[in-house]
Amino acid sequence: MKIDKEILGGNIEVLEIDGDRVSLANELRDTRPDRDWFYWAFRVTGAAGRTVTFEFPHKNRVGYWGAAVSCDQIHWSWTGNRKVSVLEDGTPLESFTYTFGTEENEVYFAHNMVYVPARFEQFCAKNGLSIEELCRSNKGRSVPFARFGKGEKKILLTSRHHACESTGTHVMEAVLQSFIDEPLEGYEIVCVPFVDYDGVVDGDQGKHRLPHDHNRDYPRDESESLYNTCAAIRRYADENSVLFAFDFHSPKHLGGLHDKEFIVYNTKESKLRVQRFAKIFQSKNTDGSITYDPVNDVLPDTEWNKDTTEDFGHYFARKPENRLTVSLETPYFGEADGSVVTTLDSMRKTGKCFANAVREYMESM
Repeated sequence: MKIDKEILGGNIEVLEIDGDRVSLANELRDTRPDRDWFYWAFRVTGAAGRTVTFEFPHKNRVGYWGAAVSCDQIHWSWTGNRKVSVLEDGTPLESFTYTFGTEENEVYFAHNMVYVPARFEQFCAKNGLSIEELCRSNKGRSVPFARFGKGEKKILLTSRHHACESTGTHVMEAVLQSFIDEPLEGYEIVCVPFVDYDGVVDGDQGKHRLPHDHNRDYPRDESESLYNTCAAIRRYADENSVLFAFDFHSPKHLGGLHDKEFIVYNTKESKLRVQRFAKIFQSKNTDGSITYDPVNDVLPDTEWNKDTTEDFGHYFARKPENRLTVSLETPYFGEADGSVVTTLDSMRKTGKCFANAVREYMESM
């Protein structure tokens, strides 16, 4: 059996292999030393027919439904198990167990249902969209984006300002699909699925980067952005009339608010617009979607969501032409009691609900 991180988005350290028990740790990269984060992803080869337990001697590493598991990094399900205990020395221990099929010679595991660039390439090919280059990343990679529709009015969709936050990209894909299936007359839709593209490829968590992460790279004083992708998004906004800007995220690991779907408000001046959208979005909940309730929203200038925050949401909400900017957080796992479970299907349905809410909001303006 071999365990490695030499995959797109890979992040793992193997501490020990003892028969069918593996001890692991995730790598915190370029993250503030006073912050902890939970993302990990790895590949196992040569374990066909075995039952293996993977342990993390750390808290907040394994979700309610065990690990996300895939044979192609495109289609994901849950292993369906999670064990939480404490060792004799007080070390927390979280684990999951997986039985490899007799033909499963290469299997991927991750903290959450990862969304890799290959999935976006497949999505665009299926829908006849050309992938273009937004810019070169800080590490020299070609950052992809796609657009469709004709019109002077623009809708901007973004995700992965924090590299590990894949639930946002799954929901964003479904929003984009809905707009493709039912085009909005007079609008061009522009989609930047991987704002922290280097982090997505390298397998970074991307949250709390030093000196700041991508969602703190929209300076109010109009100084230069640190990251090339954020600079390119700002240039696009300066050159085009972006009336609607939607940014898709994942919250913290789990527990409390982080088991919910919620909107993070931006400026106080735009509060009424976001509230109106939130009411519409709630009305679009459908069977199988991740339940949205405005009671969970983070209001302007509260808690960590300060009015001085130099993020995507505040940047676009302050633009005079902007009619609505929304940052949506989709949980990695769902509710602890299983009443809401984050799956590929539930994220797809949630994205469709969001797109339907956008349409109704436009009609009500």
